[in-house]
Amino acid sequence: MTDHLFDAFDFCGDFSPQTFKRFLKYCADCGASDILVQGGDFMWVEINGRQRRASTHTIKQGQLSALIGTVWQAEVESNIRAGSGVDRSLELSGEDVGLERGKIIRFRCNFVQARVARMDEAYSITMRVIPTELPDLLTMDIETELFEGFFPGMGLVLVCGPTGSGKTTLQAAVYAYAGREMPDRKVITYEDPIEFILGGAHWKGPQPAQSQIGRDIQSFALGLRNAMRRKPSIIGIGEARDLETVDAMIEAGLTGHLCYATVHTESVAETVNRIIQVYPPAQQAAVASRLIGALRVIVVQRLLKTVDGKRQAVREFVVFDRDLRNRLQGVPYEQWAPTLRRELESHHRTLDDQAWDLFCEQRIGEDEFVELAGTKALRSRTEHV
Repeated sequence: MTDHLFDAFDFCGDFSPQTFKRFLKYCADCGASDILVQGGDFMWVEINGRQRRASTHTIKQGQLSALIGTVWQAEVESNIRAGSGVDRSLELSGEDVGLERGKIIRFRCNFVQARVARMDEAYSITMRVIPTELPDLLTMDIETELFEGFFPGMGLVLVCGPTGSGKTTLQAAVYAYAGREMPDRKVITYEDPIEFILGGAHWKGPQPAQSQIGRDIQSFALGLRNAMRRKPSIIGIGEARDLETVDAMIEAGLTGHLCYATVHTESVAETVNRIIQVYPPAQQAAVASRLIGALRVIVVQRLLKTVDGKRQAVREFVVFDRDLRNRLQGVPYEQWAPTLRRELESHHRTLDDQAWDLFCEQRIGEDEFVELAGTKALRSRTEHV
């Protein structure tokens, strides 16, 4: 299959680990963000949010066992067969796969067993390409108010959005900017797995320490408790998804640390509700008071497919200054989400608003707006034009 964005890779009958690594390097060179390999299917890549067939022939399930055992470790397959799923990282280097000396390509890999089309118990491998170069916050069109709010002295900054919305990239760009411009800020992170490699010659302060969950420390919550003894200026958390982690990150934000965390939510209002509702009902009023004391920024990002074949980031965000925190503390916490929603709507700053502007500028198609906001929102906005 030939595509204007991607030519499918021809293994010429050689599905060896070495050729597979050359395939991965080819995908990264072509700008793929994700690679899908599964038994009984062609291989696929995602480029700018669009799926492209990546192989000329389907992959046999039997070929994946040998591949996994050689490229990763033999225990990965036993975990897949046990139904537990596996997350691993992969790093490519060496001239034998086409990389210059000193160059590397990194991937975040997920393994699971699934039914794929008519094949029962097939292996499915999803690989995210991790760029080698750290993203530059100054080139990401960050809104001025958001940029100025990203680096408070202490508190909690939540970077939110669904899978594939660029949360990790945005978070890494924030760390990289701090390393380049803020030499007195000591950065430590807890990730699962480690994606962007922080640090380097440009880093003016102490080189950042990145701990991988399951290898370096058992959990995000334990990592946060460990962080309190390390006197960091910035603590980065890969994902806040359980009560222990949420509780620890709020405590970190209240005790003089600047804590960044990602949350899988789709709006500012939903994020506030999600954090509070992690707790049992009897504890929610108390945690709401602690949360609003710690919050400094919530930003929710989405990547929209544009008509020129690329993608555009849109964001809704709230900077929690003292005035806003005082106003919210004056109403029951159950009203915080609708209050924040009205605040964003009154300033034309919701994700729907950003997407509508792009649609009116003909930078995204109708289908892309509907996917984000829904048919009802399209109809309503069209009627009021």
